[in-house]
Amino acid sequence: MYQDYKDIAEFRLVYISEAHAVDDRRPVPYAVEKNISEHTTYGERCSVAGRLLTDEKLTIPSIIDKMDNKVAEDYDAHPNRVFLIQKDGKLGVAAGTGPRGWRPGLKGVKAWLTEYKATGKEIVIK
Repeated sequence: MYQDYKDIAEFRLVYISEAHAVDDRRPVPYAVEKNISEHTTYGERCSVAGRLLTDEKLTIPSIIDKMDNKVAEDYDAHPNRVFLIQKDGKLGVAAGTGPRGWRPGLKGVKAWLTEYKATGKEIVIK
């Protein structure tokens, strides 16, 4: 989606605290495989984020949330969320939280961007 729409929209991936680190009560396989512990310093968080971008060959511009987790808290972004913010600062699409909200959120963002690219008009997704 980033490659298809980066000419009409700004994209940012925000790396927040690790949801299922190896030292969490419910670690996920990738955290175990890559030995990703809960971050205790900003340097650790930056290092893990860098590994993610490299391992997944991501080219999307990225931001790393500070250790106070303000971005994650302000956007209720844990464990993952998708947002489309319009030019006027209003939300065009706000996906539900967690894995169940991820795919519908991406679908909504893609629909919004497709319509905007075709018409130049911002739309409301219900």
